[in-house]
Amino acid sequence: MPDANLLALVVELFRAINSISGYPPPAVYPDIHFVPHQQLEARVCPSGCSIKAYYEHGEGVFLDQELDPRNDLRARSILLHELVHYVQAGSGRYDAMPVCRAWQAREIEAYRIQNEYLVRQGGDGRHYVNAMAVRCN
Repeated sequence: MPDANLLALVVELFRAINSISGYPPPAVYPDIHFVPHQQLEARVCPSGCSIKAYYEHGEGVFLDQELDPRNDLRARSILLHELVHYVQAGSGRYDAMPVCRAWQAREIEAYRIQNEYLVRQGGDGRHYVNAMAVRCN
């Protein structure tokens, strides 16, 4: 991550995650990739969707290149959400759960932390948890 401003932001976001959730900041930070929206869709929802970012274990965080987390609180909260997934993966907290339930639990927690971050930053905290819409067997 060569951009010093982005690195400073990532450090700040990991501190916020720690403050809200207790997850310790990682020893190694993930790569952050700004990519065209079409690339996000191709990886996550090939038939099209409104995805803005995702975390891929071993590859890092992928953000829509239209997002500006340095200057936009909502975009910064989206990056924070994906960084939560990074620390979740490093913690092993959900590893013993069935795949679908683990996904739900990770999303619910990431949205909770994201919303709390928004509130603490003076935002409205209205990113909704859509993980419960998926039914697990």
